[in-house]
Amino acid sequence: MLILITRHEGIEMELESRTLAKLMRSLNDHLPVERRTLGELLNEEKPRVVCRDGSTHRIKTEELKLIEGITKSRWGKEAEMLKLPLLIEMAPDYGRSAARIRGRICCDIVQTILQKERKAVDEMIIFRPDVRCLRRELPSATQYAFLISAS
Repeated sequence: MLILITRHEGIEMELESRTLAKLMRSLNDHLPVERRTLGELLNEEKPRVVCRDGSTHRIKTEELKLIEGITKSRWGKEAEMLKLPLLIEMAPDYGRSAARIRGRICCDIVQTILQKERKAVDEMIIFRPDVRCLRRELPSATQYAFLISAS
């Protein structure tokens, strides 16, 4: 609950915005400080990224090899620059059971795993059954990112 010290509308909105921003930051503490490339991660014995909360997130080598297998023939050297983990963006704008995937290579990976051909180029919306399937195939190479709408 938000307690207001003043009735001025501008200050009320600012307090709500700051509170919401703080909540969203805490929801996304599990996300990496910096996403790492597929090439970097494949060269490590124990591939991992450092998270915003200071913990580390391990990505399974088998999943990295699956991603490499999907992307290497079509994307070549560009595939090695793919930033991981893949982000599954959850936001109220997409609806209750929808999520967004962004990036040409990421969309290609998701389409291959889901065995669905879509017209998506740089971004695609997937729904709960597809999110479950994606997370089942790549549990350590995907992470949820929680977003708020700009409006």
